[in-house]
Amino acid sequence: MRPTDLQSKVIAFLRFPLIVLVMFASCNLTTLGGEWGTLPFAGRFIDVFSRRVATFAIPFFFFISGYLFFKTGKFSLDIYLGKLGRRLQSLFVPYVLWNLLYLLAAIIVGLFTNRVPIMGVAMEKMTFLDGLKAFWDISLAGGSTMAAPINVPFWFMRDLMVVMVCSPVIFFAVKWFVLLSGKRPIVRYALFMLAIFGMGYLPEVTGFNIDCWLFFAFGAYYGIRKKEFIVAMLPYALPTFILLLALIGIEQWLPGVFLYRLEHVVGLVFGMSFTTIMVRSGTWYVQDMALSNASFFVYAFHYCVLGGIVALLGSGLIAPYAWWLELIFYLLAVALTVGVSLLFYWLMRTKLPFTTYILMGGRR
Repeated sequence: MRPTDLQSKVIAFLRFPLIVLVMFASCNLTTLGGEWGTLPFAGRFIDVFSRRVATFAIPFFFFISGYLFFKTGKFSLDIYLGKLGRRLQSLFVPYVLWNLLYLLAAIIVGLFTNRVPIMGVAMEKMTFLDGLKAFWDISLAGGSTMAAPINVPFWFMRDLMVVMVCSPVIFFAVKWFVLLSGKRPIVRYALFMLAIFGMGYLPEVTGFNIDCWLFFAFGAYYGIRKKEFIVAMLPYALPTFILLLALIGIEQWLPGVFLYRLEHVVGLVFGMSFTTIMVRSGTWYVQDMALSNASFFVYAFHYCVLGGIVALLGSGLIAPYAWWLELIFYLLAVALTVGVSLLFYWLMRTKLPFTTYILMGGRR
């Protein structure tokens, strides 16, 4: 199999599992308080898996987006405007539509409960300006601490669109990086480590996500150089696995942003190389593209389902009485969310194919 074809299969295979990891990241039951955060083993396992393991999905998506944006290796004003034009349909239009649907649904619920869910704003105090803020950062409305749009997982799309608008900066930064490091791997690794370290001192600004810029540029590096990243990463499967375990252990004693980001870099290389091995050997099949095709819809839709389930679990009506029961609730919450989201995707695609096409940004 040609490296290009194998790489396409690796990307296609990863889409749906990564979306499921995003769900686990949003389903940290220990934040509900009470018994959910105090049961031994279960609370620790859920917190570590949701905060540490599941969050590895985000760098993967940023990396793949950066690679695909620059995969031709060419860049000019016409190419830049053309790419932004295509992303207008695939990212901006569904971003606006899905957030609008979530906002309308939240307002309807607020009419009956006098409190707009997700935004946390009293209905009588809700203003038109608050509605506009919901498309960028609901925390600006004053009722929530989440610096995300009302469809909370769409913070990823928001930050991705920002970095794509700023992609000329990424292009010239990568070109400069390649020129400066030349053919000296040691210099290249040192500059990369320096970049990761330096990003830890940049201020956090909503929309300008540091990790987005780092991993988008990481993927862009391979795209601009017209290199298949699976070829470059494949030999490092075992070394990165060992290094990842070492970094996780070190960070338990010396926590810090630098080590956290370095973990994600090493985890990304290991994840890509290991997936390549499994797909190439035929252990993991990429024959049926149904789940991969459904990934975007599931990503856009799942928060309303998962949010409702988590709210129900946190209401006090259901409480875990043992650690194994909490783990079951944790797994069932994500499994039910996946099932309901796929069901809605199938119904929408069957009954309202054109609407689904628009909501998915032209994805089929």
